[in-house]
Amino acid sequence: MVSRVSVIGVLTQNLSVITQSRKQLDRLNYSLATGQNFQELKFYGQDAARIVDLRKDIEARQSYIRSIEVTQSTTSSYDAILESLVEMTSSALSAAEPLSSQDIDFPTTTTVLANNFMLELEANLNIKLGDRFIFAGSNFGTAPVTDLRTLTLYNTTDLVSNGAVANTIETADTLPQHTVDAGGAATVESYLTGFTGAGTIDSNAYARLRVTISDKQPVNYNLRATEPAFQNLVEGLLRLKSAAQAGLTEDEREEFLGDARNALDTARTQLRQLQASNGTILNELERTSQIHKGFITISQTALDDMTVADEAEVAVRISSLQNQLEASFTTIARQSQLTLVNFLR
Repeated sequence: MVSRVSVIGVLTQNLSVITQSRKQLDRLNYSLATGQNFQELKFYGQDAARIVDLRKDIEARQSYIRSIEVTQSTTSSYDAILESLVEMTSSALSAAEPLSSQDIDFPTTTTVLANNFMLELEANLNIKLGDRFIFAGSNFGTAPVTDLRTLTLYNTTDLVSNGAVANTIETADTLPQHTVDAGGAATVESYLTGFTGAGTIDSNAYARLRVTISDKQPVNYNLRATEPAFQNLVEGLLRLKSAAQAGLTEDEREEFLGDARNALDTARTQLRQLQASNGTILNELERTSQIHKGFITISQTALDDMTVADEAEVAVRISSLQNQLEASFTTIARQSQLTLVNFLR
């Protein structure tokens, strides 16, 4: 039985093998150059959808981490500022409990101390991170607190013993205000720069800022200069400074000092409460950030298992393919030189 072999058929078959090998070699060279198994998702077959989902999840969580890090810079600043203000309030309380308010140096010393405390409070509440004043609510571009040293001192008509009404804490959306010279001009003032007169409304000063740190996990995180703790702190410092003015009787001076201590003590408690609430937010931010980072690590590992090429394995496969191609080229060259008779022998 004689078998007839087509030279054209054999050459065509070898050329087809070479073409496929060249394509495979191109993919392997791409893998070696980029570290990725394939250039297009379609080559990953049933893993393609999984790869897309993992990449989307990783990108989303990286975005959440960036938002968390920005928020952490603000909440960490709050924590440091609140701690500083608690210490300052304790110092102010000590100043409001002198050994003797009749000491000849009391007015001068207390006025200097009160002004320094006011400067420190103003500086802290006007802290700016980047382009935002962090205690201004949503009035980001405006420092919220005025120079506290310019506030008018209370006088004896502002003492409860003389019929005055104690200052009340304002709530949204009325800006904090207080009345001085209640028995005379009854001037209404405020420690906030946005104040334009009695009953000034500014919802932006009370605005709560919110950040989403994970799917369906929003967090309100900002503190405002309108917080009751700061209202009481300003009131306490103003009462302390008012106690140092000339012309007061011992009883009047002591009443101012007593009012100052009450306001400062309340402020210190409220500052600690703000610090605790802010600490809870800090913990939530850190915990959520770690969850995201852990997920990204696991997901990236799974993604790498599907997409990242093993360089050593790729190099071996490239070497093997190159050998096969050389053999195929050699075979074709030899076959092309044979006559039909010699090839059929």
